[in-house]
Amino acid sequence: MMTPVRARDRLLIAGGDLFYHEGLTATGVDRVVRAAGVSKPTLYAHFRSKGDLVAAVLDQRHAQRVEELQAWVNRTEDVRQRPLAVFTWLADWYERDGARGCAFLNAAAEVVDPEDPARLVVSREKRWLADFLARLARDAGLRRPEQLASQLLLLIDGVSARVLVQGIRAAPQVVAEATQVAVMLIAAAGTDSPS
Repeated sequence: MMTPVRARDRLLIAGGDLFYHEGLTATGVDRVVRAAGVSKPTLYAHFRSKGDLVAAVLDQRHAQRVEELQAWVNRTEDVRQRPLAVFTWLADWYERDGARGCAFLNAAAEVVDPEDPARLVVSREKRWLADFLARLARDAGLRRPEQLASQLLLLIDGVSARVLVQGIRAAPQVVAEATQVAVMLIAAAGTDSPS
């Protein structure tokens, strides 16, 4: 027998789907509560505002991204190949879930207040990803890991922008092009010690 999904979890699931596919501004709380099968008072019992729900949805997405990306990269035994493994994950993610590009960048485009809880989650996600890429570069023995991480993050964010503008059908080609550039950047970074 399946356990019923708690109201808070239903709100996070419904909000996550609607905010990603229809946008934050375009999705009102009435739409979220209908999709979640709960009442408005139930929503406000769990979240003080729509903004808090949006932040919680993004927080949950961040936790899933961290877990998934780390597991994916760790499957690559050769640490020198792990920075590129991020791009194979990216290709896989766009094929499965990336129809509207990066949910974090989409949220940043809609939420302009730098102190808004959702905007803070976006900043934390991008900081984490830059740090993760830098760690992979350091582990691979590449020079200037923070600079390389910033460049790789530009590619990742650029893929998202292109997919958002051109549509999901562009994703395979755009990810392939970004991967080619990543290969060049990684080669140019070289290693701190001879192989």
